[in-house]
Amino acid sequence: MRAFAFASVLLFLPQAHAQFVYPKPADNQSVPRTYQEDPFIVTYRRKFFAVFRGDFKTFETAYAEIKGMLEKNPNDARALVWLGNGQTVKAGLLRVQGKQAEAEALLETSRKTLDSAVKLKPKDPNIYMMRAATLYIQGQYWPADKLPRRVWETLRDDCNTFIKFIGPTRMPKVSTHVRGEAYGELGIAYKNLGDTKKAVETFKKLIQLNPDTDYAKRAKDEILKLQAEN
Repeated sequence: MRAFAFASVLLFLPQAHAQFVYPKPADNQSVPRTYQEDPFIVTYRRKFFAVFRGDFKTFETAYAEIKGMLEKNPNDARALVWLGNGQTVKAGLLRVQGKQAEAEALLETSRKTLDSAVKLKPKDPNIYMMRAATLYIQGQYWPADKLPRRVWETLRDDCNTFIKFIGPTRMPKVSTHVRGEAYGELGIAYKNLGDTKKAVETFKKLIQLNPDTDYAKRAKDEILKLQAEN
């Protein structure tokens, strides 16, 4: 019942799909041999993010699988980054149950877990961008100003590192989803750091890279909100 209640609450929250925009199948297509996400990361993103569609059973099964992997190899960075993501989801469950102190403690633990994963493979974009995605999720289900500033600084830095890694030549060739999430989450990071100018510039860059898409629509909405607030 509690799991159902949590999933139900998630479904009614804004952007409950835990991404800047929920991708369509075509959004995941890229030019061959430009950049390919690790299939492991893609598989567990599908399983873990099922919770945001109300499928808590799939999430719990995947979470147990990840914990099993880490029992065998505590230094498995790919499993560790998903453990951190799962801890964020479970912190949300505690918050829904009214266990605020426990939720805050587990949320902090999740950030340490994510940092440990990145420390193991600091140059692997699959790892640090899953940290970024998880920090973005934290900002969806906790008020942005209630989270430590380092959440937004880390999100900013991870996205900028990834954008630099892809580079201007490859960026137009990677999938719409990869472009949209990198620039969308970067824009949100700047927004929550109070850097309105860079946030707007980032959202405009997203619109330029992904014209006539849901990513562009969301970016335009974010720009309008920022203009209304400033």
